[in-house]
Amino acid sequence: MEMVRGEWLMSFNGLYVYAPIAYNILSGKEVTIQNNTHRLMNIFGPKGEKILPDENGTFPAIPKNSIAVINMIGAAIKYGDWCSYGADDIVEALVAANNNDNISAIFLDIDGPGGSTSAIGPFLDFVSQKRKPIIGLVDQCCSLHFWVLCAVCDYKIAKNNVSPMIGSVGVVATFVDNKEYLEKLGYKIHEIYPKESEHKNEVFHLALEGKYDAIKDEMLSPIAKKFQDAVRQGCPNLIEEKGVLTGKVFFAEDAKKYGMIDSIGGYDLAKKMVPVVQEMRYQK
Repeated sequence: MEMVRGEWLMSFNGLYVYAPIAYNILSGKEVTIQNNTHRLMNIFGPKGEKILPDENGTFPAIPKNSIAVINMIGAAIKYGDWCSYGADDIVEALVAANNNDNISAIFLDIDGPGGSTSAIGPFLDFVSQKRKPIIGLVDQCCSLHFWVLCAVCDYKIAKNNVSPMIGSVGVVATFVDNKEYLEKLGYKIHEIYPKESEHKNEVFHLALEGKYDAIKDEMLSPIAKKFQDAVRQGCPNLIEEKGVLTGKVFFAEDAKKYGMIDSIGGYDLAKKMVPVVQEMRYQK
Protein backbone atom coordinates (compact mmCIF):
# COMPACT_ATOMS: atom_id res chain seq x y z
CA MET A 1 0.00 0.00 0.00
CA GLU A 2 2.80 2.42 0.79
CA MET A 3 4.42 1.77 -2.59
CA VAL A 4 1.13 2.25 -4.42
CA ARG A 5 0.21 5.38 -2.45
CA GLY A 6 3.41 6.93 -3.74
CA GLU A 7 4.04 9.88 -1.38
CA TRP A 8 7.64 9.77 -0.24
CA LEU A 9 10.04 11.88 1.76
CA MET A 10 13.14 10.42 0.14
CA SER A 11 16.41 11.58 -1.37
CA PHE A 12 17.11 11.22 -5.08
CA ASN A 13 19.58 8.37 -4.66
CA GLY A 14 17.14 6.53 -2.40
CA LEU A 15 14.45 6.69 -5.06
CA TYR A 16 16.72 5.15 -7.67
CA VAL A 17 17.89 2.38 -5.37
CA TYR A 18 14.43 1.32 -4.20
CA ALA A 19 12.29 2.12 -7.26
CA PRO A 20 13.37 -0.99 -9.25
CA ILE A 21 12.64 -3.20 -6.24
CA ALA A 22 9.20 -1.64 -5.86
CA TYR A 23 8.51 -2.08 -9.58
CA ASN A 24 9.44 -5.76 -9.47
CA ILE A 25 7.18 -6.36 -6.47
CA LEU A 26 4.23 -4.55 -8.05
CA SER A 27 4.65 -6.36 -11.37
CA GLY A 28 4.80 -9.80 -9.73
CA LYS A 29 8.45 -10.55 -10.51
CA GLU A 30 10.59 -12.63 -8.19
CA VAL A 31 12.33 -10.50 -5.56
CA THR A 32 14.96 -11.67 -3.08
CA ILE A 33 15.40 -9.42 -0.06
CA GLN A 34 17.56 -10.43 2.87
CA ASN A 35 15.98 -10.17 6.29
CA ASN A 36 17.26 -7.48 8.64
CA THR A 37 20.05 -8.86 10.78
CA HIS A 38 20.83 -5.87 12.99
CA ARG A 39 19.17 -5.56 16.38
CA LEU A 40 16.63 -2.80 16.70
CA MET A 41 17.86 -1.84 20.16
CA ASN A 42 21.12 -2.38 22.02
CA ILE A 43 21.76 -1.55 25.67
CA PHE A 44 25.08 -0.35 27.09
CA GLY A 45 25.77 -0.20 30.81
CA PRO A 46 27.22 2.77 32.73
CA LYS A 47 30.80 1.64 31.99
CA GLY A 48 30.11 1.12 28.30
CA GLU A 49 29.66 -2.63 28.60
CA LYS A 50 27.14 -4.18 26.21
CA ILE A 51 24.18 -5.73 27.99
CA LEU A 52 23.25 -9.00 26.31
CA PRO A 53 19.59 -9.97 25.91
CA ASP A 54 18.20 -13.28 27.14
CA GLU A 55 17.15 -16.16 24.88
CA ASN A 56 13.84 -14.36 24.21
CA GLY A 57 15.61 -11.24 22.97
CA THR A 58 14.57 -9.12 25.97
CA PHE A 59 16.62 -7.29 28.60
CA PRO A 60 15.42 -8.47 32.03
CA ALA A 61 18.22 -6.81 34.02
CA ILE A 62 19.33 -3.35 32.86
CA PRO A 63 21.81 -1.56 35.16
CA LYS A 64 21.10 1.95 36.39
CA ASN A 65 22.33 4.77 34.11
CA SER A 66 22.42 2.60 31.00
CA ILE A 67 22.11 3.95 27.46
CA ALA A 68 19.78 2.54 24.81
CA VAL A 69 20.98 2.70 21.20
CA ILE A 70 18.06 2.37 18.79
CA ASN A 71 18.66 1.88 15.07
CA MET A 72 16.81 3.61 12.26
CA ILE A 73 18.58 2.15 9.25
CA GLY A 74 17.47 1.95 5.62
CA ALA A 75 14.33 3.22 3.92
CA ALA A 76 11.51 3.91 6.40
CA ILE A 77 7.99 2.56 6.13
CA LYS A 78 5.14 2.93 8.62
CA TYR A 79 4.58 -0.74 9.41
CA GLY A 80 7.38 -3.27 9.84
CA ASP A 81 7.31 -6.35 7.66
CA TRP A 82 9.34 -9.50 6.99
CA CYS A 83 12.36 -7.64 5.65
CA SER A 84 12.57 -4.35 7.55
CA TYR A 85 11.62 -2.60 10.74
CA GLY A 86 8.85 -0.04 10.44
CA ALA A 87 8.22 3.24 12.22
CA ASP A 88 5.87 1.32 14.52
CA ASP A 89 8.74 -0.97 15.59
CA ILE A 90 11.23 1.86 16.09
CA VAL A 91 8.78 3.96 18.10
CA GLU A 92 7.88 0.93 20.21
CA ALA A 93 11.58 0.63 21.10
CA LEU A 94 11.76 4.37 21.84
CA VAL A 95 8.75 4.11 24.16
CA ALA A 96 10.24 1.10 25.98
CA ALA A 97 13.56 2.88 26.54
CA ASN A 98 11.84 6.14 27.46
CA ASN A 99 9.76 4.38 30.13
CA ASN A 100 12.61 2.35 31.67
CA ASP A 101 13.94 4.18 34.74
CA ASN A 102 17.33 2.45 34.48
CA ILE A 103 17.97 3.96 31.04
CA SER A 104 19.32 7.48 31.41
CA ALA A 105 19.48 8.44 27.72
CA ILE A 106 18.64 7.22 24.23
CA PHE A 107 20.90 7.40 21.18
CA LEU A 108 18.98 7.23 17.89
CA ASP A 109 21.39 5.83 15.29
CA ILE A 110 20.15 7.11 11.92
CA ASP A 111 21.37 5.99 8.50
CA GLY A 112 18.83 6.19 5.71
CA PRO A 113 17.63 8.02 2.60
CA GLY A 114 14.07 8.77 3.79
CA GLY A 115 10.87 6.84 3.33
CA SER A 116 7.11 6.82 3.15
CA THR A 117 5.36 10.02 4.22
CA SER A 118 3.07 7.99 6.47
CA ALA A 119 6.06 6.86 8.56
CA ILE A 120 6.48 10.28 10.21
CA GLY A 121 3.22 10.06 12.17
CA PRO A 122 4.30 7.57 14.89
CA PHE A 123 7.42 9.64 15.63
CA LEU A 124 5.40 12.85 15.99
CA ASP A 125 3.02 11.04 18.35
CA PHE A 126 6.00 9.95 20.46
CA VAL A 127 7.44 13.45 20.93
CA SER A 128 4.97 14.45 23.65
CA GLN A 129 6.03 11.39 25.71
CA LYS A 130 9.75 12.23 25.87
CA ARG A 131 11.16 12.50 29.36
CA LYS A 132 14.89 11.86 28.91
CA PRO A 133 17.65 13.02 26.54
CA ILE A 134 17.57 11.64 23.01
CA ILE A 135 20.71 12.22 20.98
CA GLY A 136 20.79 11.62 17.24
CA LEU A 137 23.89 10.05 15.69
CA VAL A 138 23.72 10.23 11.92
CA ASP A 139 25.44 9.00 8.82
CA GLN A 140 23.08 9.38 5.88
CA CYS A 141 20.19 11.42 7.23
CA CYS A 142 18.01 12.53 4.35
CA SER A 143 14.40 13.58 3.97
CA LEU A 144 12.12 11.63 6.35
CA HIS A 145 15.12 10.57 8.46
CA PHE A 146 16.07 14.23 8.84
CA TRP A 147 12.49 15.11 9.82
CA VAL A 148 12.70 12.44 12.54
CA LEU A 149 16.06 13.83 13.69
CA CYS A 150 14.59 17.32 13.99
CA ALA A 151 11.38 16.21 15.70
CA VAL A 152 12.71 13.63 18.16
CA CYS A 153 16.34 14.40 19.01
CA ASP A 154 17.54 16.98 21.53
CA TYR A 155 21.08 17.03 20.17
CA LYS A 156 22.25 16.13 16.66
CA ILE A 157 25.68 14.67 15.88
CA ALA A 158 27.17 13.65 12.53
CA LYS A 159 29.32 10.56 13.14
CA ASN A 160 32.24 11.89 11.08
CA ASN A 161 33.09 14.56 8.52
CA VAL A 162 33.41 12.25 5.51
CA SER A 163 30.37 10.07 4.84
CA PRO A 164 27.35 11.79 6.48
CA MET A 165 24.91 13.39 4.05
CA ILE A 166 22.21 15.48 5.68
CA GLY A 167 19.10 17.30 4.47
CA SER A 168 16.99 16.66 1.37
CA VAL A 169 14.12 18.60 2.96
CA GLY A 170 11.27 17.97 0.56
CA VAL A 171 8.56 15.64 -0.66
CA VAL A 172 8.07 13.74 -3.90
CA ALA A 173 5.19 11.75 -5.37
CA THR A 174 5.81 8.73 -7.56
CA PHE A 175 3.40 6.33 -9.18
CA VAL A 176 3.46 3.89 -12.05
CA ASP A 177 0.98 4.28 -14.91
CA ASN A 178 0.59 0.60 -15.80
CA LYS A 179 -2.72 0.90 -17.62
CA GLU A 180 -1.26 0.28 -21.06
CA TYR A 181 0.67 -2.75 -19.79
CA LEU A 182 -2.46 -4.25 -18.20
CA GLU A 183 -4.50 -3.67 -21.33
CA LYS A 184 -1.90 -5.60 -23.33
CA LEU A 185 -2.49 -8.49 -20.93
CA GLY A 186 -6.19 -8.35 -21.71
CA TYR A 187 -7.44 -6.23 -18.81
CA LYS A 188 -10.04 -3.56 -19.55
CA ILE A 189 -10.15 -0.97 -16.80
CA HIS A 190 -13.32 0.99 -16.01
CA GLU A 191 -13.61 3.80 -13.45
CA ILE A 192 -17.16 4.91 -12.68
CA TYR A 193 -18.03 7.85 -10.42
CA PRO A 194 -21.45 9.23 -9.47
CA LYS A 195 -22.16 12.93 -9.87
CA GLU A 196 -21.72 13.34 -6.11
CA SER A 197 -18.04 12.30 -6.44
CA GLU A 198 -16.88 14.55 -9.25
CA HIS A 199 -13.60 15.46 -7.52
CA LYS A 200 -12.66 11.98 -6.34
CA ASN A 201 -9.15 11.06 -7.59
CA GLU A 202 -9.16 14.20 -9.69
CA VAL A 203 -5.54 15.14 -8.94
CA PHE A 204 -4.35 11.68 -9.98
CA HIS A 205 -6.29 11.73 -13.22
CA LEU A 206 -4.79 15.12 -14.02
CA ALA A 207 -1.32 13.82 -13.17
CA LEU A 208 -1.81 10.86 -15.52
CA GLU A 209 -2.48 13.44 -18.22
CA GLY A 210 0.79 15.21 -17.36
CA LYS A 211 -0.97 18.03 -15.49
CA TYR A 212 0.87 18.20 -12.16
CA ASP A 213 -0.22 21.55 -10.70
CA ALA A 214 -3.14 20.14 -8.71
CA ILE A 215 -1.19 17.31 -7.08
CA LYS A 216 1.60 19.75 -6.20
CA ASP A 217 -0.76 22.32 -4.67
CA GLU A 218 -3.20 20.00 -2.92
CA MET A 219 -1.02 17.10 -1.78
CA LEU A 220 2.70 17.84 -1.92
CA SER A 221 3.04 21.49 -0.90
CA PRO A 222 1.14 21.12 2.40
CA ILE A 223 3.47 18.29 3.47
CA ALA A 224 6.56 20.19 2.30
CA LYS A 225 5.55 23.23 4.38
CA LYS A 226 5.02 21.09 7.50
CA PHE A 227 8.45 19.55 6.92
CA GLN A 228 10.03 23.00 6.69
CA ASP A 229 8.28 24.13 9.86
CA ALA A 230 9.52 21.01 11.69
CA VAL A 231 13.10 21.75 10.65
CA ARG A 232 12.82 25.36 11.84
CA GLN A 233 11.43 24.20 15.18
CA GLY A 234 13.94 21.40 15.65
CA CYS A 235 16.96 23.46 14.57
CA PRO A 236 16.75 26.76 16.50
CA ASN A 237 20.08 27.98 15.07
CA LEU A 238 19.09 27.21 11.48
CA ILE A 239 20.52 29.44 8.77
CA GLU A 240 18.18 29.32 5.80
CA GLU A 241 20.91 29.23 3.18
CA LYS A 242 19.88 28.39 -0.38
CA GLY A 243 18.70 24.78 -0.50
CA VAL A 244 18.55 24.16 3.25
CA LEU A 245 14.75 24.00 3.24
CA THR A 246 14.24 23.21 -0.43
CA GLY A 247 15.90 19.84 -0.96
CA LYS A 248 19.67 20.19 -1.07
CA VAL A 249 21.88 17.62 0.68
CA PHE A 250 24.89 18.76 2.70
CA PHE A 251 28.02 17.12 4.07
CA ALA A 252 28.64 17.34 7.81
CA GLU A 253 30.66 20.59 7.93
CA ASP A 254 28.09 22.54 5.93
CA ALA A 255 25.20 20.98 7.82
CA LYS A 256 26.82 22.17 11.06
CA LYS A 257 27.55 25.59 9.60
CA TYR A 258 23.88 26.03 8.67
CA GLY A 259 22.61 24.79 12.04
CA MET A 260 21.12 21.54 10.74
CA ILE A 261 23.21 19.54 13.24
CA ASP A 262 24.95 20.56 16.46
CA SER A 263 28.30 18.75 16.31
CA ILE A 264 30.53 16.31 14.45
CA GLY A 265 31.79 13.43 16.56
CA GLY A 266 30.63 9.99 17.60
CA TYR A 267 29.50 7.91 20.54
CA ASP A 268 32.06 9.37 22.94
CA LEU A 269 30.82 12.89 22.22
CA ALA A 270 27.23 11.70 22.53
CA LYS A 271 27.95 10.28 25.99
CA LYS A 272 29.55 13.56 27.06
CA MET A 273 26.49 15.48 25.90
CA VAL A 274 23.99 13.42 27.94
CA PRO A 275 24.38 15.41 31.19
CA VAL A 276 24.50 18.68 29.25
CA VAL A 277 21.21 17.96 27.52
CA GLN A 278 19.75 16.63 30.77
CA GLU A 279 20.61 19.88 32.53
CA MET A 280 19.41 22.11 29.70
CA ARG A 281 16.09 20.48 28.89
CA TYR A 282 15.01 17.88 31.39
CA GLN A 283 15.89 19.09 34.86
CA LYS A 284 12.89 20.39 36.76
